This record gives sequence, C-alpha cells and structure tokens, in this order.
Amino acid sequence: MDDRPFTRLADVYDAIMAEVEYDDWVDFVLREATRRGFRGGRLLDLGCGTGNATLPAHARGFAVEGLDASPTMIEVARRKLPDATFHVGDFRRFATGRRYALAYSVFDALNNLLSERDFLAMLARVRAHLLPGGTLAFDCNTRTGLRELWDGGEVEGWAGEVYYRWVHAYDEARELASVEAYCRTPEGAFTEVHYERPYDPPELRRMLGAAGFTDVEVLRYPDGLDADEAEPRVWVFARRPAGRLARWWHGT
Repeated sequence: MDDRPFTRLADVYDAIMAEVEYDDWVDFVLREATRRGFRGGRLLDLGCGTGNATLPAHARGFAVEGLDASPTMIEVARRKLPDATFHVGDFRRFATGRRYALAYSVFDALNNLLSERDFLAMLARVRAHLLPGGTLAFDCNTRTGLRELWDGGEVEGWAGEVYYRWVHAYDEARELASVEAYCRTPEGAFTEVHYERPYDPPELRRMLGAAGFTDVEVLRYPDGLDADEAEPRVWVFARRPAGRLARWWHGT
C-alpha cells in the first residue's frame, strides 16, 4: 500500500483543508506582485496540490498552470479544473516547455525542500521558466513557525466522515519538522509522515541572490510590511532581472 506523502491524503485533503484561506492568499500574491511590476500574463502555481490556489487565479481570468510532484494530488486538481493545464514534476528538475510572468507557491509547499541544495535547484528551475522581469512569489515557514506549529503538538477533528489526528515534532539537531498525519475514512485508515525544513529571511535572501533574483523582499501577511525571523510564516517576492532572453534550458 502506498503511504508516501500526499498520496492517499489526496482524496481527503480538500475536506480537511476546507477552511484554509486560499482565495485571500492568491489575492495577496496578485496585489503585491502588481505593486512590484506584474502586469498580467501566464501564471505557474508551484506545488499546486489539488489546485486550491490554482482555482482562484483561474476564476480571475488568468491563464494559470499547476505543477506538483504528487500524481494523485494532480488527479484531483484535473477533476476540479478540467480546462486548466497541470504538470507532474519535481520542484528541482521540472520543465514545462513554457515561460511565465508570475510563478507563485502557497501553503509552505517549498518547505518540503529539505536542504539548501534542493531549494537552490528549485530556484534555478523557476528562474529558467520566468520571462525576463518575471516575478516569483511564495510563502515559507520559518524556524519560529515550525518549532511552534500547533499548541500541544497536535491537531485533530472531523471533516465530514473523515477523522484526522496529526502529530507534530521538531528536531532541533536536524532542523526538520515532521507531521505524522493519521486519517480514518469510511474506506479505511492510513498514516502519512511529512517533513519540512524551515527557512528564515536571511537564508531566503541569500539563496535568491545566489540564484540570480533581484528586488528580493520578505513580507508579513496580510499587511505586506517587512518581516523578520519572529514571523512564523513569511512571504517572499523577487524578480528575474529584465533583459535578453536566455537560451531555454530543458535540464533534467
């Protein structure tokens, strides 16, 4: 039985996450990106999961595509948005064959990259997919956020017929957070274990600069003011420098 992260969870994910403010997050991304020069064009939702952050952009009339490493999550997204384009791909190696004016990622999807090497590989692929002057926007859990994810280290409840109990732990030595996600459905029970690595503002600024991004800003939500390490989750906006189109790289 396949209990890899975001595999069996795909069928119950939307029920459990029904109260998550995807619409507001996408509005924030579009507003702050527009303030920084975004004027429309094709969008890429990186780590789109079941399409919950793809849907608001699509509803606002944008040509938006989604990319995720989980085929089962993408299956749900395609059922939800059959006229949108979705790609199954690894953050570190993807190649969609298109360029985008804005790439965005929400709900700490990029914390699933568990090393700086992986994060830098993702940034290289995103930069290769952005048009000159294009914008990258994403949120990210900091050490503060992953040390103190939930009061008491767990959360449980019911989402329709689905019971869930998720237990969180943070390993200081390895700087990794784990979530043991137990779900019981009418069809049976399963457990998936998910890992995230925190990234604080100084690391994010350094890595984005090393990857060739400029105009890097790390912000708080929802006011858009400067953020620091005390914030549990930060929002990052950066640009690929404008200029001559580089040769398209289909690296693997």
